[in-house]
Amino acid sequence: MASTTANSFSFQPWARNVGEENLLKDTLGRVHLERGHFRDITEASLQEEVAAEGALQLSESEDDEDEDENEDEAPKAKAKPTTREELYKTKHEMLDRVRAAEQEILMSLDFVSLLLSKDMPKQAATSMSPFLKEAVPLASLGADVWQRMPADPVREAQDELLTTKVRMEGLQQSADSLLGAANRLQDNVRRETEYWSQILSISEKGWNVCRIPGPQRRLGVRFGFNESSVQFSRRGIAALDPRSDGTIVLERGVGSKPKALHAVLREDGKVIGSSKLSSIPSSEETTLEARIHYARDSLYDEELYHEMVRESRTLASFGVTMKDSAINIKSHPASKARFEVAIDLVSLDDGSGLVPDVSNAENGLAEATVLAARLLLSHAHRDKLRKRSDLPPPISDKQKDERPPLPILRPVMAFAMHRSALDRLNAYLEVVASVLQAAQIDNSLQRAQFELLSNVHVTNMEALTNALMRPWTSEAQLQLKTPNATALRLGFKVESTLAYNNSFGSIFTLTVPSRNEGYRFDNLDEMISAADVKLASALAKATVESLGDDWTCNEHEALLTTDAGIGEKNASMWVSFNSRKRLLSLSSFTTKVLWTDSGETSETGFWDVCDAVQK
Repeated sequence: MASTTANSFSFQPWARNVGEENLLKDTLGRVHLERGHFRDITEASLQEEVAAEGALQLSESEDDEDEDENEDEAPKAKAKPTTREELYKTKHEMLDRVRAAEQEILMSLDFVSLLLSKDMPKQAATSMSPFLKEAVPLASLGADVWQRMPADPVREAQDELLTTKVRMEGLQQSADSLLGAANRLQDNVRRETEYWSQILSISEKGWNVCRIPGPQRRLGVRFGFNESSVQFSRRGIAALDPRSDGTIVLERGVGSKPKALHAVLREDGKVIGSSKLSSIPSSEETTLEARIHYARDSLYDEELYHEMVRESRTLASFGVTMKDSAINIKSHPASKARFEVAIDLVSLDDGSGLVPDVSNAENGLAEATVLAARLLLSHAHRDKLRKRSDLPPPISDKQKDERPPLPILRPVMAFAMHRSALDRLNAYLEVVASVLQAAQIDNSLQRAQFELLSNVHVTNMEALTNALMRPWTSEAQLQLKTPNATALRLGFKVESTLAYNNSFGSIFTLTVPSRNEGYRFDNLDEMISAADVKLASALAKATVESLGDDWTCNEHEALLTTDAGIGEKNASMWVSFNSRKRLLSLSSFTTKVLWTDSGETSETGFWDVCDAVQK
């Protein structure tokens, strides 16, 4: 009966419109599926279905159907419980099924409440379980009724056209994105190629390219010096920042405003020499390597100037002063210096306050002064590296971590002092030669020359810097010719030093024919006075040899005497020379003959006067 009942219904969706009727082909197809082929549908079979209508009516009630099913299954049901244990077991089984049904009902209620919470959140929340409220937010589930739309070829064609157009636009955008990515990749490759080519170029030229510590992972170039002090060694590295076109620039500010050491030589307040400063091109023309060079040279000169300022504080008693920002070094601290050296650190892009770049006679000497100071700082760096390589001394509590000033200004001061002494000595010798020439005394003069490497064999930079640290020595010579063809020589030697372990200043040595060892003086004026006396004594000695045996000479006083009788002196004369007055005189008690290089002088020569006295 159940199968008959099932075949008597034809399930189909509700009509969308009330007046719409089902198509015949649909009905036929449904009948064919329910009853089979039409050849099996006969009048007899239909009458049997009509006769069985009462049975169909009985099956319309669900309760009756359940009763029929229970009757069919009654023989198969379990027997009633006969004992207490079976009764309790049946009770527990019934309670379990009730709980399961209750859980299913509550879950269904939560599902429906969650579904309704989208439209009616307040009402749905009242029937929703607390667990579901905590686990799932309200209005997270919804339902819509979709109705089947009728087929519309025009709309479908439009939709297909729109879909094709959207697809084509998407493909076009993808193609444009790929072309843009290819162009960006090409630009990136070009920039990377330019960037690494410049990195390789500066690396091949000897610059140390390294990674700068930090999260940015930038590359940098190290142009500083390892043995510099802490404040300068930290500035010896700069980042290599790439531009948008792939070129590299140094970190902002590095190498853009370089500085350089500048030396000016003055004599009697007049500029006689000035070191030349290198000119920097404009920012557009400055290459990367040029900026690295400027940064290195500027850092080196800044450190050099810093060390010279530190040393100048210990040399204030020697006449080293600071005027504005320049270090002034005088030739002698105790007198008015004729020769003076001024060293300053100036900016290359700011030429204000500098000496005009003119062709002075001593520009080369000023350049040599700056170069010597740089060599001395390089020598100090090498000496520091050598000391660091040696075994360290034992650690003690008395050990101090004080850095003494580097000896840079002392050789420069020795140079200034030596130069001033040579100028004064040569000026004195020229006065002597001119006066002797006025007295018609044949003489030859060898002036003192400033020779740094005269007795030093320089093979490397270390030997050159060691020569700069040694005492500066120069020699001069004055030779006189007498009528007897005898040569009288006066030797002059100047030795200047400012070493820590040696004496300060210049030492002057005078060598005379009558003495094997020379006379040493600490002052040039004292040596000049002694040289005047020795020159007069040498002329007196040469004169007594031409006068004959009757004459005697007192060399210490340059006095000539002769005896007319026993124990009686009836004639005497003496020779004197005064370089300050530029005067040579031959005097007696009755007459006096003067020779000078300017003004009134005797027309007779010195030797002629001596011969006239003899006759």
